[in-house]
Amino acid sequence: MSKTVGIIGLGLLGGSLAKALKAYTDYEVVGYARRQEVCDAAIQDGVVKAAWTEVEPLIKHSDIVVFSLPPDTNARLFTETAHLFRPGQVVTDVSSAKENFAHAVYDSIPKGTIFVSVHPMAVYSEEVAQELADMGRALGSRIEFVDIYAHDAYLAMVSHMPHLLASILTQVSGGDELGELRMKLSAGGFRDCTRVAGGLPSMWREIIYGNRRNVIEGLTQVEAEIQRVKEILLQEDDGQELEIYLERSREIRGKLPYLTGQIKDN
Repeated sequence: MSKTVGIIGLGLLGGSLAKALKAYTDYEVVGYARRQEVCDAAIQDGVVKAAWTEVEPLIKHSDIVVFSLPPDTNARLFTETAHLFRPGQVVTDVSSAKENFAHAVYDSIPKGTIFVSVHPMAVYSEEVAQELADMGRALGSRIEFVDIYAHDAYLAMVSHMPHLLASILTQVSGGDELGELRMKLSAGGFRDCTRVAGGLPSMWREIIYGNRRNVIEGLTQVEAEIQRVKEILLQEDDGQELEIYLERSREIRGKLPYLTGQIKDN
């Protein structure tokens, strides 16, 4: 008998997960969304077997519960519903920043409920971790096991801090009286550098603010790197040091997984 995965939040991330599980695995999928029209659409599209605007029936009918709302919302909702979880049930999440959710789980998780995390404080099951890893592989994911706090520090450097940099670049280039003209003169490079600045602010507020200590550390390193580049530009060497710097950056970027074939770039 196949297990049931309950996905709390049927937005971009949760909805995509539901579609992939339905298409590539034998898991039955149920969902939760705040709005009835979202639930109805997910059922009509065949993405989920059932969907509710209340969390309780999802928890009741699920073997594995995936929290896929923004981090602070996940934490608040788990605290409110922790008493509903039963022994043997699995709790996990797909938050971009995990620390706040993990703290909520540690504070409230009932005895016997399994939270999958590599952090030593978590109620950890290697068997369940392997099951969820296999689930991810079935969806085409590359699996990495990292400490939960290291996860947030890593994501700050490759996602959360760069999101702020894209916003900073957008405001510097387009936020004054000449910004509209500059925007007309921009091309693909500027579009690519600032793409993530178009993300939903309410969602990114939770992600970045919830991981702000790591993001600040990343921004501090960026400040130092900007000073380094300014010093390179002040050298009277016909730009030789600048070319070395750019080549080093090019080499580092060339190791990105989707450029080396480890991940397909869709």
